[in-house]
Amino acid sequence: MSDESFRSLFEFLPIGAYRSALDGRQLRANPALVRLNGFATEAEQLSAAADGTRWYVQPGRRDQFLALLRRDGRVVGFESEVMRESDGRRLWIRENAHIVRDAAGVPLHYEGTIEDVTALVDARDALRRSQGELQQIIELVPGVVYRVAITPDGGRRYTFVSAGVRALYGIEPEEPLRDGDALTRRRHPDDAARVRAASDAAIAANRVLLCDTRVRLDDGTEKWIQVLSGPAPDDNGERIRVGLLFDITARKQAEQALLENGELWKRALESSGDGVWDWQVQAGVELLSPACKALYGFAPHELPDTPDALDARTHPDDVPAMRQAREDHFAGRVPAYVNEHRVLCKDGNWRRILSRGIVIARDEQGRPLRMIGTHTDVTAAHQAEALRHERDLAAAARLAQAQFLSRVSHELRTPLNAVLGFAQLLELDPGDGERQRGWLSHVLGSGRHLLALVNDVLDLSSAQTGQLPMVLETLPAATLLAEATAMLAGTAAAAGVALHDDSVAITTPLLLHADRKRALQVLVNLLSNAIKYNRSGGWVRLRAWREGAEVKISVTDNGPGLDQTQLARLFRPFERAGAQNGPVAGTGLGLALARQFAEAMHGGVDVQSTPGQGSVFTLRLPAA
Repeated sequence: MSDESFRSLFEFLPIGAYRSALDGRQLRANPALVRLNGFATEAEQLSAAADGTRWYVQPGRRDQFLALLRRDGRVVGFESEVMRESDGRRLWIRENAHIVRDAAGVPLHYEGTIEDVTALVDARDALRRSQGELQQIIELVPGVVYRVAITPDGGRRYTFVSAGVRALYGIEPEEPLRDGDALTRRRHPDDAARVRAASDAAIAANRVLLCDTRVRLDDGTEKWIQVLSGPAPDDNGERIRVGLLFDITARKQAEQALLENGELWKRALESSGDGVWDWQVQAGVELLSPACKALYGFAPHELPDTPDALDARTHPDDVPAMRQAREDHFAGRVPAYVNEHRVLCKDGNWRRILSRGIVIARDEQGRPLRMIGTHTDVTAAHQAEALRHERDLAAAARLAQAQFLSRVSHELRTPLNAVLGFAQLLELDPGDGERQRGWLSHVLGSGRHLLALVNDVLDLSSAQTGQLPMVLETLPAATLLAEATAMLAGTAAAAGVALHDDSVAITTPLLLHADRKRALQVLVNLLSNAIKYNRSGGWVRLRAWREGAEVKISVTDNGPGLDQTQLARLFRPFERAGAQNGPVAGTGLGLALARQFAEAMHGGVDVQSTPGQGSVFTLRLPAA
């Protein structure tokens, strides 16, 4: 083949193609091979591959390739890990080559193709790893994992059986693979028909099968096996099932022992004062022990042995939770049924009962057949707990009262000291002058502060005890907002804070139901805080709107904002959220009063805040 025909043939191949001397030196390379090696030109490729020794990663791989080529005259599907000659990147390639001879049969050179199969090799390795991991998981399953094909005539052909069949059935996995009846043939004769019917029904309905069966092994041993299987995608017209087989012999033996010793544990429980019940769920029979009936004041013959005998006497408020607790246990969502409810006794009194039970038998579909349990009278314990709770509440109230009085005393002491101090100065120096006028100013300021503090404490106490006088009336929200902004316009201007009342744009009258004085007091407090704790050049915006049965008024500022810790303490009396050490004076009662007043008017105060971005306080009041 001429050079020109070689170029024409290989120029546009999507895989690499080359011509090499018999000693391995590369003579020609097509563009795909040049690109594969990361070069720009054929000359670069041929220069880098001149000796052919740096291509294969595995030592001796090149010699293996050349040996096969010399022996067979060709090499097909030769996969190797190679190193790109341009940058050293590793690839996996598949190589095909043949020797080119002259007319006399003398070898001239060899030609071949190179295909990048890195992705294919990676996928193959990943599949191999995945299969290995799956095999490890299957080997750890405490039972048998299987896959079976259901033939059109109803026969079974197992396509996979895990090694766990050795321990469970005492046979090798190959036996059920050869004989589709190898496992079913070992079922106990008394269970075979029942399990076969359940299995056929599950296959026909394409649903999950869960049932228990006994098996007889070849050595005569009997075991209890739980069968769990489900449908998988069909394969070549055959219905496929995958499933698990578990050894539940120990559980069945424990259930049998429990049944055999039923009377023993019943007597033991009744000796402790508990009542015992035994519920045959599907039969609709619930046997109550004499002690159980006596718990409610009934003689053994005075209550029927039916599930509704006590259900009908259960307090209506407790019935939904009781039934939900049963259903949760029946469905297997909780390991045991536990519920506390009130039951009406024969004498008309209510007893609080702790009812506990567990399902000890289920059918093939997992539905409960038998459930046993106890009733324990916890009325006295609940009464004691209620008394302890009331005692704790009283102690907490006393502690809160002591802390409140301590804080009030502290807050009253500061202005009172100022009043007394400056009054003593006036007593020592009664002359009339500038200094005395300054002292009088301090006395008056401290007295007013003291009076405001006392008034706030009295208002807070009245609000908390429900004795705060309220005159609820219909008020226009716009008028309330206008009055509040007018009161604080001077304060905002002095602080360098822009005050905007966005409610002026409201065209429809917005009416609310509240005490005018207290609503204005709350709004002024929120506005005052937004101004005082803002920054120079900041802004405060007022907005009002109706939402459902409430009118909402928001006070939004772009001040420093509050973090979550500050928000959690914000509405506590005397709590200033870290501002007590700042330049802004206050007592920490304003927000506590605001929330108490709002709640007394059947509303509330909410807050949202982000540190560094400002806060939004929202007053909620009933709409008129």
